[in-house]
Amino acid sequence: MKTLLWLIGLFALAVGLTLFAQVNTGYALLFMPPWRVELSLNVFIILLAVFVTVLYFALRIVAELTGLPGRVRAYRSRKKANLGVKIERDALMAFSEGRYQRAEKLATEAMSLCRNDEAYAVNALLAARAAHLIRDFDRRDHHFDSLRKRLGPTHLATAMTMAELLLDERRFGEAGAALEEARAISPKLTAALRLELRLRQGEGNPDAVLKLVEQLARAEALDEEQVRRLRVHACLQKLRQQQMTARELAEWWRRLPEEDRAHPQLVQALADSYETLDAPDLAREAIEAALNISWSSELADKYSLLSLTGEALEKQLAKAENWLSQHPDDHRLLLTLGRLCRARALWGKAQNYLEASIAVEPTAVAHAELGQLCEQLERNNEANRHYRASLDLALAR
Repeated sequence: MKTLLWLIGLFALAVGLTLFAQVNTGYALLFMPPWRVELSLNVFIILLAVFVTVLYFALRIVAELTGLPGRVRAYRSRKKANLGVKIERDALMAFSEGRYQRAEKLATEAMSLCRNDEAYAVNALLAARAAHLIRDFDRRDHHFDSLRKRLGPTHLATAMTMAELLLDERRFGEAGAALEEARAISPKLTAALRLELRLRQGEGNPDAVLKLVEQLARAEALDEEQVRRLRVHACLQKLRQQQMTARELAEWWRRLPEEDRAHPQLVQALADSYETLDAPDLAREAIEAALNISWSSELADKYSLLSLTGEALEKQLAKAENWLSQHPDDHRLLLTLGRLCRARALWGKAQNYLEASIAVEPTAVAHAELGQLCEQLERNNEANRHYRASLDLALAR
C-alpha cells in the first residue's frame, strides 16, 4: 500500500511538471560579454538543478577525502579502546578464577592501551592486587609507583588499596602513611576506619582499638556481637600488657561497660593481673561482682584459685556457700567449695563437696583434688584410686 501511494505521487508530480513546462513559455537571458545566451526557462531550471546536484556531490567527495586521516585516527583509537576493554574484562575474569599471574599480565597489557585515567587506575589496581596475591611484592609496588606518577598522591582508591595490601604484609608504618593519605582525602570514610582498626590491632595498641570500635559502632558499621568481641579482645590485650598499678587497673575496670565486666574470660584475665600485682582481694571482688551480674561456672572455678588467707578466705568460703543455694548442681562450684574447705583444713566438708562434684559430673581435676586430700589424710589406696580415675578421664579427653 505504501509503495502504491509513492508511485501515484511520483506520477502526479511528473504530470504536474509536464503541464507546467507546456504552460511556461518564458526564457532566461545570460549575458557574458562578448557572449549573449538565451535559454528556455525550463531548460535553465533543469541545468541549474543538475549543476547544484553535481556541486553538492563534488563538495561531499572533497570533504570525505580531506577528513579521511582524522576518521582513520578515530577508528584506530576506538579499536584500541575496545581492545583495552576486552583485555580488562579478560583480566577481571582471570582474577575471579584465581589465575592471578594471568590477571596481572593482562591488566598490565590493558594499562598500556588506556588513554583515560580512570580506566588506567582500574587496571593498575587490579594488577597490583594480582601481584600481591602471587607474593610478587616488588611488582605490586611498581604498579603503585606508576599510579602515583600518573594520578598524583591524592588518589583515594590508590591510597586505600595500598593501605589494605601493606597491612596484609604487616608493613604497619607504610600502611599507616597510606591511611593518613586516605583520611586526608575523605576524613569520614568508614572503610578507612576499618583498615585503621586492623592496623591498631596489628600494632598491639588496645587503647586505639577501643576508640575505633566506638566510632565504628556509632557509624553502625559493626553489629553488637562484633563490638563485644573486639572490645573483649582489646581489653585482654591491655591486661596482658599490664602497665598499670592495682589502683589504675581498678579505675580502668570501673569505666568499662557492665557487660564487659561480667565477661568470664575478661574477668579471669583481670584476676590474673591482680594476682601478679599481689592484690588478690581486688581479684576476689571483681569475680564476685561479675558473678552477681551473670553466673559463670568458669569464674566459680577461678574463684577457688585465688591466693587468699585468713579472714579473706573465710569470707570467700561463706560467699561460695551462699552461691551453692542458687546453683546446687554446678560441679565447678562444688569443686571450688571442696578446695576452699581443704585450704581451711575442713577435711570432712572438703571430701563431701569433692565427692558431690564428681557425682554431678566426673572430671579429672575433681578426682585429682580428692586424691590429694586422701593423700593428706594418709589414705593412700583411696588416693591412688582417684589418681588413676583422674588420669583415665584426662586421657579420654
